[in-house]
Amino acid sequence: MQPKAIIIFAVIFCVFIGLGIISKMMTAKIKDGLKVKAWQRFFHLFLTVGICGLAYLFFAFEGAALLGARFWLLAIFITTVVWFAFIAKYLFFKVPKLRKKIEHERNFKRYIP
Repeated sequence: MQPKAIIIFAVIFCVFIGLGIISKMMTAKIKDGLKVKAWQRFFHLFLTVGICGLAYLFFAFEGAALLGARFWLLAIFITTVVWFAFIAKYLFFKVPKLRKKIEHERNFKRYIP
């Protein structure tokens, strides 16, 4: 791998780690439990992808045959896309249903002594 490409990928994966740290800080500020779960999922996604990417770059820089192979970049990319799709599914489909369920339970409990 070219040294310029290694630097570019290193910056990208460090940004992922930075986004993971930012999402961890967001979990401390948000009081809504459903949003906290979503931010925790983003934290795990970004931190895992960043660390795996930097590990890949180490092996690519050292010239390791198997662990430095380029198909690991494709595997990291596919994993990121699928993981992000699951988080989006949680945010756009599961959270609204849970909010309706919680609101229904609150309305139900309001009338029960």
